[in-house]
Amino acid sequence: MKNLICGETKFNGKKYKFDYRNNIIVLIPEVMENFVKWRFQHLGTENKYDYINLEGITNSGYYICFIHVRFSEIGSGALQAFVPGYAICKANGISPVPKFENIEKIRFYGDCLDKFYYPKKIIDFNDIFSTKLRLELDKEKNKTRNFTINKDTYSFGIYWKIPHGSNINQVLDVYSYLDIKFNAKKDISQIVEYYFNLKKFFSFINNRKYIKFEKILAYKKELINYGIGDEKNIQETTIEFELYFEDPDEKFDIDKSLNAIRLEDIEDKFIKLYKKVTDKEFLTEYYPLSKKDDSYIDNRKFANVSSAFESEFNKLFPKYKSDVCEEYKEVKKMILKSVANKRRKSNRAIETSKGEKEIKYLKNVMKRCDYFSKVIAKIEGTLEEKIIYSYNRYSYVINKTRQNLMRNYGIKKLKNGTLASKFAKRRNDISHGNYTEGFSEIDIIAYELIRICIYALTLERCGFSNERIKELVDKIF
Repeated sequence: MKNLICGETKFNGKKYKFDYRNNIIVLIPEVMENFVKWRFQHLGTENKYDYINLEGITNSGYYICFIHVRFSEIGSGALQAFVPGYAICKANGISPVPKFENIEKIRFYGDCLDKFYYPKKIIDFNDIFSTKLRLELDKEKNKTRNFTINKDTYSFGIYWKIPHGSNINQVLDVYSYLDIKFNAKKDISQIVEYYFNLKKFFSFINNRKYIKFEKILAYKKELINYGIGDEKNIQETTIEFELYFEDPDEKFDIDKSLNAIRLEDIEDKFIKLYKKVTDKEFLTEYYPLSKKDDSYIDNRKFANVSSAFESEFNKLFPKYKSDVCEEYKEVKKMILKSVANKRRKSNRAIETSKGEKEIKYLKNVMKRCDYFSKVIAKIEGTLEEKIIYSYNRYSYVINKTRQNLMRNYGIKKLKNGTLASKFAKRRNDISHGNYTEGFSEIDIIAYELIRICIYALTLERCGFSNERIKELVDKIF
């Protein structure tokens, strides 16, 4: 049994005892209703509870807030809900108990941060052949690296201490952390948005679908009266909260290799990359869960990779076909102009028409014109054409992987058109629900190269040079 927490709360104006364990919270009313009576009163009624953040006090006197829960009735007035996360404050000697609101700063710890902002770099080893061991901290490397994103300050730093634990062989503990100091105070719902954005960014950096933080802390300052009785002793005190979020059941990991993307690799473009990757339209569903998950392909992964590729390609080259083919550009322009003229004529005809049927017909014509214009405006080449263009554009990035895969499968020659055609055909078969055979060698090669191209497209959108793009992609793949 994990995370057993009990306490008291209020919901819809009623007092309840709560029992939280295994990510389920149960609310028990002060007086349980007769089950038979309760059952007849609720026959045919629907559960109409909304998602809320539920505050309470634990039996230990700690403030707790269960995040984004939606209750359902389980009988006799009792309720239950799944808990995706909660925040708890272990300052139980303060009255009134501080609430999770007006948060000024949040701090993250975790393997993904240690990997991105390598903590051991602060240690200088001086003369390792000396009879005396010397560990010196590099003050310059121990400085925080600060970035301003949407007026908030993101600070990467390193925390170190001499351990007092039982491990006699461990000389120094070092951890990386990220502080986000808010321009304006935040509530719990806003904090959750920052959490998901940061997970999304580190998903990109690590090529992993899920990212776990070891510890998340939130801070605010309050004026606290430490006096006794009528005596006043008001001091400004920093209140600390700890946040916990439920992780999925799937087994997921991050690659522990030292050959990883570090902050110094992208420092000059960090803000732009962070904004691009945390955008709502940026797709991460195609990332593998783990090293094991990354070792095989299925149709779901194939379709997700295709969607992510087209999404990133269209963002970087919104008018790709029109830019590379003047004839296509002119034909598209003529079609859109013809549709627009048809719409204008229908609109003018409505102004002079008197018949209701004719007006209804003309309005439908206008709607069809609007729909057709939107469809035509978005068409900028087929998937096959976009793949060929990307393979050519990023040949300097994908060639090494391409040659290795061809060598492994005993393939001597392989054209970009063949790879693109096979990929597009399988994607279309999956999308239309057609039967698909097992993956061929060409399917696998095309899939692997497309994954690399997606990263290259994103990095180019952020302004990285060809040389830097290759360096970064080689660290991921």
